[in-house]
Amino acid sequence: MTDRGEAAKRRFGRAACRLAVVTIVTMGMPEMASAGEWVAERVFAAGSLRDAFVRIIAAYKANTGVAFDALYGPSGKLREQIQRGDVPAVFASASIEHTDTLVKAGILRQSLVLARNRLCVLAAPGVVLESARLVDTLLDSAVRVGTSTPGADPSGDYTWEFFGNVGKARPGALAALDAKALKLTGRDVDPQNQEPPYVKILVADRTADVFITYCTNAAAAAKRDARLTWVRIPDDLNVGAVYGIGASISASPGGAGFVPFALGTQGRAILAEFGFDGP
Repeated sequence: MTDRGEAAKRRFGRAACRLAVVTIVTMGMPEMASAGEWVAERVFAAGSLRDAFVRIIAAYKANTGVAFDALYGPSGKLREQIQRGDVPAVFASASIEHTDTLVKAGILRQSLVLARNRLCVLAAPGVVLESARLVDTLLDSAVRVGTSTPGADPSGDYTWEFFGNVGKARPGALAALDAKALKLTGRDVDPQNQEPPYVKILVADRTADVFITYCTNAAAAAKRDARLTWVRIPDDLNVGAVYGIGASISASPGGAGFVPFALGTQGRAILAEFGFDGP
């Protein structure tokens, strides 16, 4: 073989060796986007987690380099979407029953308690809320009561549990509240509209006078529009919301790692900052 042929052979061998090393090193690592950022994992999460999860996702990326694209919506509808085959790396539900269901279906690895929440009543400008007269206000025929949609959204399920508690104390109240409640949110997952709906419902459109929602949502809405006021439903009638979280069985290590991070010191501190109670 000529000297030129030997040199070419050596160059080819070195290039092949470098390619093999790169292949071995990158196997199992998160895929890189062309711009140099990590290709995002996906998380589906209850709409009530939106503000807190924006912060937690940013903190996780800062700690690990793993980014997440998030889809927020009613947990029951997100669970159905997952069951139809659209499986994210992580699912965080406003009801642990949904993550329990996906574990039993072999889709999630675990179902862990992420946080807890309670119900509050959010009022439009000019509507006066008093804890002692809260049930009277809700039963007032002139007051339009907005809710989320039971079955599709745990917020609606918890609200109807609250109506049931009222009915135990006041005969006929459950039927009255069930008949007058306006199911204004939580029917579908809308990727194009990921903003909280309460200012629009109670101020811009005024399609309801009060809205029953999580206390974290009520506090966040009042920060967005100072004209909104809210009160917590009395403890003897209130319903506790238990949130669940789990990683899918197909999640990468970087995706699955979000779960212990959200449950860890930094994640819990952010959840507490947004009004969520610990597990």
